[in-house]
Formats: sequence, C-alpha cells, structure tokens
Amino acid sequence: MAQHYQKTSTKKKPSNVYKTGKLTRSTRFTSTRINKKWLILFICLVATFLFAIILGNILGDIAHNSQSNINNAGSSSSLGTPSVDKTSPKIALHAYFADMSSSDPSVSLSEQTGAARERGNSLFFNMQYDGGKLIYSSPKASELGYTQSENLALSRLGNHFDYYSDYAVGLFKSDFSANLDSEARMKLQTNEALLLAEAAASTFDQIIIEFTGEVHRYNAIYYQTYLLNLKLACEGTPIGVKLPYSFLVGAANSGVIAEIFSIADFCVVDLGTQGADELKASLDSLSYFIERYSAVIMINSTDSSTLAERIATLESKGAKSYIVK
Repeated sequence: MAQHYQKTSTKKKPSNVYKTGKLTRSTRFTSTRINKKWLILFICLVATFLFAIILGNILGDIAHNSQSNINNAGSSSSLGTPSVDKTSPKIALHAYFADMSSSDPSVSLSEQTGAARERGNSLFFNMQYDGGKLIYSSPKASELGYTQSENLALSRLGNHFDYYSDYAVGLFKSDFSANLDSEARMKLQTNEALLLAEAAASTFDQIIIEFTGEVHRYNAIYYQTYLLNLKLACEGTPIGVKLPYSFLVGAANSGVIAEIFSIADFCVVDLGTQGADELKASLDSLSYFIERYSAVIMINSTDSSTLAERIATLESKGAKSYIVK
C-alpha cells in the first residue's frame, strides 16, 4: 500500500494533505512518526544560530566601546588608570618661604613664619632638609622610620597655623622612582602616602611633589599610580607636581604631561632667578600650562631689589599663583 501511495501521490496531490493519508491530524505530531535524531539536530542548529546572533551583538558592543576609548584617549588617561576627582587649589598662591631650620621648642614659631605671613597670603615650606631629613617630627614619621627633626613637632606647627589662620604649602621631594623593583615601589609609595596624609590632615593645605626619578612616556604609569594613591590618602588636599621648565616646553613630552595632570591637581615650575625680561619669554612658553594646569611659578628671592618687578611680570602674564622661595 505504501508503494501504491507514492506512485499515485506523484500524479495528483490530495486537496488537503493535512487531512489525508499519513499526515492526518491524529498522526503528524506523534512521537512514533518523528525521527529523534533529526529533532535533536534541528534543535542544535537553532541553538547555534541564536548563540551566533548573541555573540555577534556582544562583540559588536565591545568593538564599539574600544573605538570610543581610542577616540577619547586625548581627553582621558590612555594608560588605563582609574579616573579621580580633581581638587582645585583653594586660593591663588602668593606664597613666601618660611625657613624652619632654626626652630626651637622654647621660641615662638612666629620668629620663622612672621615675615612670610606679612608679605603674602600663604606660607611655603620645604618639608625636608637637603639630606632628606623631615623638618618636623610626628608619630607617623617615627612609625615609618623617617629621619626627623626633634625641635619641631608636626602638631605644634599645625596649631601655629590654626592660630594665625595660615594657608600652608609644603614641597615634598619623593624618593619614588620607576626604576625601583615592584616591591620597593609599592612599599615606598605606601609609606609616603601615609606620611603625607598625616601632614595634610593636621598642617598643610596644599602639597607639591617633586620626583627624584625621571618621568617619561614609558614609565608614566608608575607615577600616575603613585599620585592616585596619594590623592586617595590625602582626600580634599590639592596635590601638585613640580616639573622642570625644559621638560614642560619639550615638544615630545606633551602626552606624558597630560597623563601626569590627569591625576595631579596643579603644576609647579621653577624659574629661579630669571629677570623680568627672561620671565616674559618663559611665561609666553608656559601660557598653556598656566591656563590648563593651574601652573604655579616659583622664583627665587635672592635678588630682592628686582623682586617686585618680577612679581609684576608674573601677574601681567596671567600667572596668578606664585611662590617666592
């Protein structure tokens, strides 16, 4: 009968194949008539198709996001460091150096800070002597094993600033270097972050970091990491980085500078003993950094006869923040 059905069905199809022969409603969906192997194969094909669609969408999103990251590389850190909130300097610094080397527990600190207080709106301090010894002593410095001056306690210095409502800026010369091995880098940046967090919490309103190691495009990520850790430890305190003038104006360093100041809050550049005419030329070269990175200009006070003229030059060129050291 099956053979007869095949012959006749090729000649003339029934008027409704779903109502006659082997495809009647009662038989076309029964498990006995369906080949299980073909069913499994069909399900696998559908699943594979759906998976390919989903995977394609995921990969498309990844590619889109990657392209967006590349396009935005100029406005954010291309080295992949986390973003961090900027803390703007609270005032335009007119800071003068206060020498704490002659501090004595029995003598008022006004002997060292009075002159600087009268000349500007803020006080500037080197937080270490030339050999790296801290100008003060503190519990955290003792705990971490830093060499420190026993003639001046950090808490006393902080209380002195509070009494006079001083705005204090400290320069810290960091021993951190990208050339150290990973363990030494980690230990050093942790210790310095702890030390400076203590100083920021009780005494200093702004902190400037000067690295002893040389920053360049191949190691900038290490210095970014250091600054990120420091900013997290010193939350709310503006953190600046001092860089040489020659480095800032070097055409090949623009990318590195952008990476550093994607983390740091302001820039500091030392123009030393430059006279008014030299300052004008230097400040013209630094106009972008003054505007973009809130650059603070350092000058020496050694030539006191021309100091007023040099400060007037700074202000005329838009350098609203300066330190006389």
